[in-house]
Order: sequence, then C-alpha cells, then structure tokens
Amino acid sequence: MTTTDFTREMQETDWRWLAAFGAIMLIGGLLALANPFAASITAEILAGAAFVAGGAVQLWFAAAGTAGADRGTRWLSGLLGVIFLVLGIVLLANPLAGLLTLTIAVGALFAGMGVARIALALRWRPAVGWGWMAASGGLSLILAAIILFTLPASALAILGILLGVDLTVSGAVSLALAWRARQG
Repeated sequence: MTTTDFTREMQETDWRWLAAFGAIMLIGGLLALANPFAASITAEILAGAAFVAGGAVQLWFAAAGTAGADRGTRWLSGLLGVIFLVLGIVLLANPLAGLLTLTIAVGALFAGMGVARIALALRWRPAVGWGWMAASGGLSLILAAIILFTLPASALAILGILLGVDLTVSGAVSLALAWRARQG
C-alpha cells in the first residue's frame, strides 16, 4: 500500500470513530499505568478465559472431527484442547500464581527475542543498521533480566505496565491518524 493509498483510505474512514477508538485506548492505557497490579490481574484473567475458550473449541473440533481426519489426529487435537483447557482453569482458579507463570513466560519471551535479534545482527554485520538490531536485542535481554531477577515482585505489575504502555501508544497513534484524516 502506497502512502497515497493509505491517505485516501484514511480520508474515507470516518475520523470520529478512529478518534473515539484512540481516546478509549489512551484512557485505558493511562488507567493501566495508574494501577498496574489491577491491569496485570485483568490481563491474566483474560488470558485464562482465552485459554478456556480455545481449549473448548479445540475439544469440539476433536470431537466433531474434520472430514478425512484419522483417529490419531483427533486424539492429538483433543489432547491439545485438554492442555489449553487445564491451563485456562489453572490461571482462573489462582490468579496470583497465574500472574507469576505469565510473568515468567514474558521474561523468557524477551530473553528469546533478545538472543534472536543479536544473532540476526551478527549475521547481518557489516550491513547498515546491524548495530540497531544488536542494540534492540541487548535491550530485550536487559528487560528479561529485570523481569526474571526481580520475581516475584515484578509479577505484580509488569504485565499491567506492558499493557498500559501498549494501549497508551496505540491510542496516541490512533488519535494522530484521526487528526491527519480530519485535516485530509
């Protein structure tokens, strides 16, 4: 999509809806940053509910089967559904323990992303921009260390802070796009 196509699409979009959406995200992000513990618990509960729903759907697919699926495929699909369902129930049954588990997963994710980015940067060297990729990987490793080495205290707020930052930035970008569409 070219810049001209994007601008035309934004002009055709009712900027008011985009502005309202951006304002809601911005307010939600600021509320999450104001109370990261409540936002973390909310994110954990939503993740648990998503796993329960995903597990139920996976079990339904395994039970209903798909045309041509063999018995082994259906059993493995059912096992995956049970795993999702159990994980969701565990997260919902004990939100604080689930919060710790999700925080460890986020820390591991940042660590993995950091290692991968540094490895990519070293492969791209001496191409222009490889240093930025390496710096990004280093930052991810630092964030992973902060998250993982400050457990269990970091579990109480980190997910809420990440959610708050994401919603705040997304809301600000949506408002900027709405402003641009209005100027149009």
